[in-house]
Amino acid sequence: MALPDSKTLANFFMSGRSVRYSRGEVILAGDDANPQVHFLSKGFVKVYSINDDGEEYIHIIYKQGDIFPLIWALKDVKRHVFYEALESSVLWKMPKETFLIYVKQHTNDVTYALIGQLVEQFNIYADRLDNLEYKSAYERVVYRLLFLAGRFGVKSDNTVIIEAPITHKIIASSVNLARESVSRELERLVNKNLVGVKGGKIIIKDIEKLSKEFSEPVSLDYWGLH
Repeated sequence: MALPDSKTLANFFMSGRSVRYSRGEVILAGDDANPQVHFLSKGFVKVYSINDDGEEYIHIIYKQGDIFPLIWALKDVKRHVFYEALESSVLWKMPKETFLIYVKQHTNDVTYALIGQLVEQFNIYADRLDNLEYKSAYERVVYRLLFLAGRFGVKSDNTVIIEAPITHKIIASSVNLARESVSRELERLVNKNLVGVKGGKIIIKDIEKLSKEFSEPVSLDYWGLH
């Protein structure tokens, strides 16, 4: 459900400059000299860092309607991360100064929508920490699928299609597992007829049953999946 005034914020960005990015194209890097604030109107964008061994760690995946990088825009803090299009994506750009002036001049119109963006992004990071509390690879993967279903899923009865182009590698780098481990655990879920893949998209065949694949079942309310 759209937040109040989110349309007003979207209209502001869409008065600026739009840029289309292809899959795999880097949109923004933490050391860019003159970054801008971005509004994602189409597609998905992943944010990741790279360790000394060249391994990629996913921090967050943005979807349509998201604004980034808000920490830099509001606190002037740069993080050495990369923003990359997961598929063909359209972004609208605004200079930081223009964005801040607009927010200050339209406090009553856009503040709630902006707070909603910040709260959602904070909740995503908090959820990732909760995910990492699980010791077994199987439970980590199941938990991640539930999160992805809540954030990117289209639900019909007990079935959920995850619309974002999520790969085994993306899941692995999100929950600190080897890709081979993720593939093995997903195969277990496929054999249990809980998960499938169609057209490159992950399908959760029974979200209720999937939520019970823990030693202590979790509530689907946490991800808005009831």
